[in-house]
Amino acid sequence: MDNLNKKYLLELNTGILILDSSLKVVEINPSAMSFLDISESASLGNNIDQLFYEEPDNKKALINSLKEHRGYTKTDALLHLKKGDKVLCDYSVHPITQESDSLLLIEIINKESSSELKERYRMKSNQQISQDFIRGMAHEIKNPLSGIRGSAQLLSNKLKNIQHKEYTDIIIKQTDRLTALVDNILGPNKKPDFKLQNIHYPIENVINLIEKEPSYKRIKILKDFDPSIPELFIDSYLMENSILNLIKNARDALVDSDLASPRIEIVTRISYGEIIEKNQTATVCKISIIDNGPGIPDKIKDSIFFPMITGKEKGTGLGLSITQGIISQHKGNVHYNTRSNRTEFFINLPITNSQEQIQEIING
Repeated sequence: MDNLNKKYLLELNTGILILDSSLKVVEINPSAMSFLDISESASLGNNIDQLFYEEPDNKKALINSLKEHRGYTKTDALLHLKKGDKVLCDYSVHPITQESDSLLLIEIINKESSSELKERYRMKSNQQISQDFIRGMAHEIKNPLSGIRGSAQLLSNKLKNIQHKEYTDIIIKQTDRLTALVDNILGPNKKPDFKLQNIHYPIENVINLIEKEPSYKRIKILKDFDPSIPELFIDSYLMENSILNLIKNARDALVDSDLASPRIEIVTRISYGEIIEKNQTATVCKISIIDNGPGIPDKIKDSIFFPMITGKEKGTGLGLSITQGIISQHKGNVHYNTRSNRTEFFINLPITNSQEQIQEIING
């Protein structure tokens, strides 16, 4: 394939695979790799049924398409992927001839992305309404708290009875606790300090921190980093807080589950065609925090990013909300997949390739 055609193949939003006459993959574009959750090295030279299969088997139809030089289209096809997942799509098969070779071009359209996009917008809209309401309440609460604390201090200074001072001390202590809670709801009060950095720097800082904490002693921490990820415009301190919040949630799920071999995996990858806001073709750095705990309870799945929602007995329900706010400042998003024995929270950060995109992140 010449360089010009290969460039177009790389930039297409739909997934493209090209097979030779023995149904082995000779070309695959980034969209197809993302959709099929497979790398280029694991694709090229392998037979198509090593990447995915259908029920009933579609291999015979591909062979007939080659023999008869006749294309076809499948709608609502359910593909079984190599790692065990299933994805819904439409795909078209096009026989092509290049020099003396007979090839098949398979074009895959992800049918889950449009419904996923609608669901994400719905959830984000609901979350934003909830967050705005709670932040507004927090602002209203903070000012009276300052007045209560100041009055309690003045009263304490005038009291001579030690027992009476104990009551004012309780008032001051509880107002301080409520003030800290309100500050957590309001989130960081400074503008992010964006700098061009390696994303693995804040991740390594978090790993070094948790490895020193006794609560992680029984948990195996695994990391799988992609060194090819370019530097990103991030606030390293805020990014550490976001990743730490997700890892703490994974730890709590594992501690409560009494698993024999609890583990947390931290994975970074470049992912193509991810949905970020209205851009369905964004190339992103994906940071995944994966645990082998029991999964997220059904009753909080739809509201887990709302402030004050938690599945933990002593949790505040602010960690995910704060994380989402921080990642939104970086023009990214946070989502999750969960089932028994595997929960993955992942952060998508856009990989900027133009001065305009960089300036948009800096300006917020």
